[in-house]
Amino acid sequence: MMRITFLGTGDSFGSGGRQPISILVRSHNFGLLLDCGPGFLPMMKRLDLSPSDVDAVLISHHHGDHFAGVPFLLLEYQYRTQRRRPLTVAGPPATRDKVLELTRLLFPGLGSKPRSYELIFRELEHHRPERLDSVEITPFRVRHFPDGVAFGFRIRAEGRTLVYSGDTEWTDELAHQSEDADLLICECSTINEKVDHHMSHEELVRERDHINARRVMLVHAGNDVLARRSELLFELASDGQEVRL
Repeated sequence: MMRITFLGTGDSFGSGGRQPISILVRSHNFGLLLDCGPGFLPMMKRLDLSPSDVDAVLISHHHGDHFAGVPFLLLEYQYRTQRRRPLTVAGPPATRDKVLELTRLLFPGLGSKPRSYELIFRELEHHRPERLDSVEITPFRVRHFPDGVAFGFRIRAEGRTLVYSGDTEWTDELAHQSEDADLLICECSTINEKVDHHMSHEELVRERDHINARRVMLVHAGNDVLARRSELLFELASDGQEVRL
């Protein structure tokens, strides 16, 4: 069974009081954090989840609402939750440099302290599968940056498939990756306003015949989406919600 806990489902503006994106995926005894927004740690503790449940962090792209929580996780392991197992942080090219630079800015000196665990960085490539413990991950490029790399992910474990869009405008790659998926977690920033490199509900409705996932849940919702949630054709995820596949 794959257990998915939405620690944060919001956009970068905190619309509706929601936390920035962080999604904990647990399979057997392995915990994978999909993006790591800056509010993920208090949400874990509010839900009585232990930071030691995280074995790997998978970063879709290097915007603050998606990876600025990593230094707080490293701080937690340094002073509060003693860690022995390795921690993997994986994402687009330059992930190692971005995470270490941000850690130096937020907590000077933290990166130079000896750790009780091994910190491993992996830089991912489009369509190259990676295995983290029993979880298979396939990154795929999405349309979020005019320059640079942003990924969505197709994740398979225990015979179940989860697809996460990251931040993106519509791309046929998303339709391809959602083929036969048990769950597609997809960004939906607006109802119909076109915001560059983001998705609207109108676009998703237009493309719904190309989305073949068994279930679709929306995240990254702006104020207009939240105000009209009763009109949505897809399910809107909420902070603290758990889904089992």
